[in-house]
Amino acid sequence: MDERVGEGGPTPVNDSVEVLDVPAAAWYRVRHPLRFGPTYYVLELCKHLPPLVTNPIYRALGVEIGEGSVLAPAVVVDPFFPEKITIGERTMIGWGTKLLTHEGYSDQWHVGPIEIGDDVTLGHSCSTRPGVTIGDGATVAAHSFVNRDVAPGERVGGVPIEPL
Repeated sequence: MDERVGEGGPTPVNDSVEVLDVPAAAWYRVRHPLRFGPTYYVLELCKHLPPLVTNPIYRALGVEIGEGSVLAPAVVVDPFFPEKITIGERTMIGWGTKLLTHEGYSDQWHVGPIEIGDDVTLGHSCSTRPGVTIGDGATVAAHSFVNRDVAPGERVGGVPIEPL
């Protein structure tokens, strides 16, 4: 199934995703460079530090992280809108996973929240689209593309994800 609609890019995951009519080259109109720049560099540093150190930094940048949750090294937290990421308790985000709250296209940006429940395992090197919700107890296999919501307890994997 072709996700493209008009010239803007793929259809947003759901209504929680805001569509901004901003060209990709005008990214500075989406988030001011003086806010984006420092956030980006702090998040880059966090990729190389242990969770005991990084979770408080992520929280200071607006990410909601529950107790006992771990973001492995090299996780990419979206530097444009980290405050749109919510992670429940006792959740494991695998090495190199990308939590992206925005998608940029030639003439639009899609911006939306990512909500990850309690007791979720999100495997190594996964990518998420803005607007997705991963329910409590769900498991996402390594190297998966989370392009839709994942129901509580569901086991998914692949590009794009499908039930396992």
